[in-house]
Amino acid sequence: MRTLAFVLLIAMLSAFPSLAQTEPKHFAKDGLSFDYPATWQVSDQSTGQMQLIQLMRGDGYAEIRLRVPRELLKTPEKETAAKKLFQDKYVEQFVDSLQQAGLKPNRSEVNSDFAGGPAPGTSIRALLDRQPGGMDSYYRVVSDRFVNLSEIGSENDMKKSADAWDLLRSSLKIEAPAQPSSSPAKKP
Repeated sequence: MRTLAFVLLIAMLSAFPSLAQTEPKHFAKDGLSFDYPATWQVSDQSTGQMQLIQLMRGDGYAEIRLRVPRELLKTPEKETAAKKLFQDKYVEQFVDSLQQAGLKPNRSEVNSDFAGGPAPGTSIRALLDRQPGGMDSYYRVVSDRFVNLSEIGSENDMKKSADAWDLLRSSLKIEAPAQPSSSPAKKP
């Protein structure tokens, strides 16, 4: 009888995969928040200048990076400078590392969305251990902060991680910094 109950339970879980999944976890710190699968590991490597969050799938073969400098971008010139420093330079460094390893990376412009808006980006692909893979790196300004979101791995690993990628992108939020309240001057 126990065997029959166990077989029925497995059959139900197979028929309804959402029953077998755990609830996503939530990350929230310093105005940055997002949801991610409970099976993923989060490493917060933030500094005083930048929030740097690395998410790794349980098997360690897929990685999502979220880089959010803390400086507020109040002018178009600051936005342009941030793009050059945090998107363009990041992509160039990744391409350089592939070239130094003797690989021939291909680059293409791609588009995605996160935090409720469009995000342009760059896709870098090369043959890694006879499998196509590389990095997709996207950016946009949210609440006056530059946000760089990237995924690194083989194309096969990226496909396996699509649900996690979509969960993070759709739940990502950056809170606007609190404005200092102006209190009336006290009279002596």
